[in-house]
Amino acid sequence: MIIGVSTLLALVTMLIQFVWNYLGAVDNAKAEIRGYSELILPSIAQALWDADRPLLNDLVSAVSRLPAVSFVELSSLDGFTVRSDNAANSAQTNPNARIEMPVLFEQQPIATLRVVLSNSEIYRMLWQQMVFLVLGNGIKTLVMAFVILSLLKHLVIGRLARLSAFANTVSLANGERINKPFWPANEQDEIGSVGRALEAMYHRLRSDLALIRMQQRQLARRGRALSHTVAAQDSQLNWLANANSLLAKVSLQFLAATSADASKELNHFTRELGALLGVERVSVLEFVKGKATYRSFWSSNESDAPASELVIDNLPLLKQKFGHSHTLVIEDVESLKDSSSQEYRYMKQLGIVSVAGFAIADGDTLLGVLLVANHRLPLNWSPEKTHILTQFASALNELWLRERHENRMFELQQELMRANMHLAREAVTDPLTGLTNRRPFTERLSMQLEQGGILLMADVDFFKGYNDTYGHVAGDDVLKKLAMELQALLSDSALLARIGGEEFALIAPVMSEAELEALCDRLLTHVRNLAIEHRGSHFGIVTLSLGAINLENSSNVRDALSQADASLYLAKQQGRNLAVINGHVSPAARQMSSS
Repeated sequence: MIIGVSTLLALVTMLIQFVWNYLGAVDNAKAEIRGYSELILPSIAQALWDADRPLLNDLVSAVSRLPAVSFVELSSLDGFTVRSDNAANSAQTNPNARIEMPVLFEQQPIATLRVVLSNSEIYRMLWQQMVFLVLGNGIKTLVMAFVILSLLKHLVIGRLARLSAFANTVSLANGERINKPFWPANEQDEIGSVGRALEAMYHRLRSDLALIRMQQRQLARRGRALSHTVAAQDSQLNWLANANSLLAKVSLQFLAATSADASKELNHFTRELGALLGVERVSVLEFVKGKATYRSFWSSNESDAPASELVIDNLPLLKQKFGHSHTLVIEDVESLKDSSSQEYRYMKQLGIVSVAGFAIADGDTLLGVLLVANHRLPLNWSPEKTHILTQFASALNELWLRERHENRMFELQQELMRANMHLAREAVTDPLTGLTNRRPFTERLSMQLEQGGILLMADVDFFKGYNDTYGHVAGDDVLKKLAMELQALLSDSALLARIGGEEFALIAPVMSEAELEALCDRLLTHVRNLAIEHRGSHFGIVTLSLGAINLENSSNVRDALSQADASLYLAKQQGRNLAVINGHVSPAARQMSSS
């Protein structure tokens, strides 16, 4: 192998030398040609300018006869050309090896002299040099190979065999350790250095192998930890997906829920929220007038029940505890033992060991709280749960606000209906006595004319004197008293109305003249029996005068009122405290008036 390598190196060396010599020969030939050409260029320029063709041919031929020249060509700018070939070198023309030189006359180019080289002369000189080169390098190569082989056998091969034997004994798999030094320290040459380096590398490899195995064990532990972390993250992502799905469903249910369905949706919401969070209690408290009531309550223990009523002494302070985030998380109530003893005792009383609360507010008004709690183990809380619970509280807040607005709207509608009813009553009611006033009375009278019936008008005797004697307030009291007493004597089918200052009117269905007379007697007698003092009357008490008619004798409302009013006027003319029916004084009324 060494001989082959040496021979190859010799051949490469000779090839390089051959190429170098070839390039040098080409350069030398070019230099010789260029030097000669530059000497005769002025003569060529003068001959070309003088158009001396024979002289030009001689000068160009002189250049073409130089060694290593294949042919020479002179081309003028006006298209004149002179060419001379070297017959001996024309077979080995090298078109890539040529020389072009401008021909100047009075510093102006007039032509170009182109000289193309031939390889035949160059190769001849190279072969002569190659013979001596091959002989010299061949002998040198053989001598060097012999010397190298001798030195290698003596100095290298035996020691490399020892080095190979040591390398074959090295094994990291069987676990055997080589403790004694393998390579003598007194061998300071390269092979000795390699042997000691190989021995040091063996010890490093064993150390590195131990380190790699330790790192592999660490990587395995980290891989297991990473697997647990990925599983935990995957579980957390699944939880968040379920939480967002529940939040979307609850939000849609809350949006579609009516006030009547709100409680049902809340109970469904607290149950699903408890299952999602894995807590033991979920409750929704509403604050109304300083008291907290449970709008919804869920517990994993079916025997648990919410407190009947909670009294909140200071709602602003409670709202302040929730802070700007409207969130309050107490993972262990024992932390409140020293700082907030009252809250600590209250939570211990409810059996709560851990709680998270989310405020439900309308601006600065605290409407209630959403609470999740455990009564056995602390909450396994996280910022993600806080974020999700805050969104649930927001959805619940929207439901409550809409419910409150709907309730308020319903209350306003009820108030409006009551106000309208009150206004309607006032429009048809006498404000002093509460009886029907003149307008609905007239409408009823118009209908009663078609059906038949009776019309009775009553007037308080000497009422102006009563007002003058006792005052108008007392007079109003008498009117209210009479209205109440007369209304009590009548059936539901009768309509009693106040149509003037002290005048009353009565409409009743059809009745006989005897029944009408009995009704008048009953009214007069009842008022007398009231015995309301009246010093302005010669009777000494408050009395009535009545005028009654049958509606069958009347053609319209105006006619009926005129007939009844005429009967009333006749009763007053006959001495008052009596009744006139259809223009005739009632005998019983007259007898009672005389008595």
